[in-house]
Amino acid sequence: MDISRKMRDSELAEKVIAVAEKDLNVAAKVVESLEDRDAKIFGLICLYNFSKDRKFLDDALAIAENDDDFLRIVEHSEDVSELSDVPSKIKSKYKRDVAYSILLEKTGDMNLALKIRDLRILSASMKRIALRKTYPENLSTARMIPEPYYRALALIEISKKENIDLRGEIDSVVQQIKSQVLRRRLREKIIKF
Repeated sequence: MDISRKMRDSELAEKVIAVAEKDLNVAAKVVESLEDRDAKIFGLICLYNFSKDRKFLDDALAIAENDDDFLRIVEHSEDVSELSDVPSKIKSKYKRDVAYSILLEKTGDMNLALKIRDLRILSASMKRIALRKTYPENLSTARMIPEPYYRALALIEISKKENIDLRGEIDSVVQQIKSQVLRRRLREKIIKF
């Protein structure tokens, strides 16, 4: 496929929701006409998000051929209740962990945390989840973060946001960080608040 066709298909896929708002059937035909697989998957997921019609998700899954396709489906789908088995189709351990972390962040289902093997990916996701929660749930979630660097970052943010003194706990967590550079960076953050 030539590059101009690929670009045209991508531009059309990005406009599919505007078309769907006027006529879903026309939007579906536009997506069906796309030759570029990436654009077609994106367009199908846009139609799925717009209509909640499982057929569009099934069509996207049917044409997905590689890890990036499956990851794109997880990343761009708003309703992830139908996607729990999609990460298992991803061969790359890293991309599978990323897919599970996206689902974890979108659902808040901590059971998904057990499927994420890369502790940095898991920790970064849990930090983002903790910071979206309200007190005291945010503090409980932050304390469960496995990597001390991300746990310390979450505790610092929660301490600022909730105006509570967590310096002793933060200092203890910072001591667990192996990298002197990261420890120094966090100590500078602590001094500033």
